[in-house]
Amino acid sequence: MKKLIELYQRYKAYVRVDLVMYGVMILLIILYFIYSVLAD
Repeated sequence: MKKLIELYQRYKAYVRVDLVMYGVMILLIILYFIYSVLAD
């Protein structure tokens, strides 16, 4: 378990960047969907 916590501490920054990137992508997809619905 201690090893897992060490790995988490080491990769926390990378994981956070990944989550932010995924969040931005999802947000852009939702905005694009709303825009395409309103444009029709």
